[in-house]
Amino acid sequence: MRRSVALVVTFVCACGPPPPRPDGGLFDGGAGAGSGAACMPRVVPTDSLAACMPLATDYRPRDSASATDSWPACVSDPGTYVPINPSISTVARVASFEKIAALLGLLDGGLPTASAFTQARVEYALAEGLDSRVSRREDIHYPSVPDGGTCRDATAPMRFPDRCAGPAKLLPIINDAFASGSRGERPRPNAARIEAALLWFLYLSALSEVETCTTRAQDCDSAWAYYSGGAPRAQPVGLARAVAEVSPGTHDRAYDATLAVRCWRDLDFNDGGVATNLALRDRARNQLDVAALRGVGRVLRQRAAELGCATGDVQEARYSFVSVLLPLLDRAALAKDPSIAAVFADAALASAPQGLDAGAVVDALDRLFPCP
Repeated sequence: MRRSVALVVTFVCACGPPPPRPDGGLFDGGAGAGSGAACMPRVVPTDSLAACMPLATDYRPRDSASATDSWPACVSDPGTYVPINPSISTVARVASFEKIAALLGLLDGGLPTASAFTQARVEYALAEGLDSRVSRREDIHYPSVPDGGTCRDATAPMRFPDRCAGPAKLLPIINDAFASGSRGERPRPNAARIEAALLWFLYLSALSEVETCTTRAQDCDSAWAYYSGGAPRAQPVGLARAVAEVSPGTHDRAYDATLAVRCWRDLDFNDGGVATNLALRDRARNQLDVAALRGVGRVLRQRAAELGCATGDVQEARYSFVSVLLPLLDRAALAKDPSIAAVFADAALASAPQGLDAGAVVDALDRLFPCP
C-alpha cells in the first residue's frame, strides 16, 4: 500500500515510572504498584512516513489538499465514514473489548484481580458478542474450507487451522488465559495474552467483513467498526486506538483504507445487492490489510522493545504478548522475506523473556513493515 526508502523511529527510555498520558493510552507501559518495572521504553509516535509513497491503487479521501488517486468520486471523499446501516452491532463488540481492557488493567497498568478476570469473561461471553465471533472467525488469507464447509463445522478447526484461525488458534489462548487469570494465576501475563489474541481477532475481522460485504452491503460498516470501533478518526477505539498510540500515521492510513472499502461499495452498490466489481473490492481490502497489519506490527514492536527494559511481571506480560502475536505473522513474513520468518521462528523457541532476542525481533518487524 505504501512503499518506502527510509523510516525514522525515535526511542525514549525513561527510567522510573512513565509519565501519565493525558489520553490514558492503552499501551502506556503500566509500571503499576509492585510490577518490578525499572524502565519503560516508549516509542515516540512520530515514525516518519514522508518517504512512504501511496500506491497507484490506493484510495485517498479528497479532504486532503494533496490527495490524488485513480478512484472516481464517492461518498467517502469528505474523509468521514458514512454508514450503510445506522445500526452496527460490531460497535458493541469493540466496546466490550474496551471494557475487558479496563477490567484487566490494560488501560491504566493496574494489576487485575481474579474477580476482574471473571467479570471480563462474562463481558467476553455476552450473547452475539466477542466469543460468538472469535469462535467462527476465519482468516481469508487461506483457502476456504472445501466443499462449502465453514469453520463452524465441528472438525474444520482441527483440519484447517490456518483458515479457522479464530477457533483453532485464538480461542484456546483466550479460554486458557481467562481460566488461569480467574484462579489468580499470572494476572498481567494472562491479561496480555487475551489482549494480543483479541487485537489479532479485530484485524482478521475487518478483512473478513470486507469479503462478506460483497453480498451484504452493511458488512462494510462492520469492517470499519472492527478497525475503528465505530468512532471518528480523531477518537480511535479498540484496534485503532492501539495503532494510533504507537503510530498515528499508520492509523491514518488504516482509517483511509476503511474509507476505501466504503467507497468501493458506494460505487458498486447495485441497490444493496451483490457487488460485481471485485477488482475494486480487492484494491480496498488490500489497502486495509497492509495498513492494519502494519499497525498490529507497530504495537508488537513496542512490546518487544520493552522486553529489554521491563522487569518482573511486566516483562513477563510483554513476553506473553509477543509470544502470542509473533507466530501469527509467519505468513506475512514468509511472503516478504524468509529471513524475517527465520528470526520469528528463533524467537518462538525462547521459553522465557531472557531467551528472546528482542533487538532482532524489532529489526525484523521494521523490515517486514516499512510502510503502511
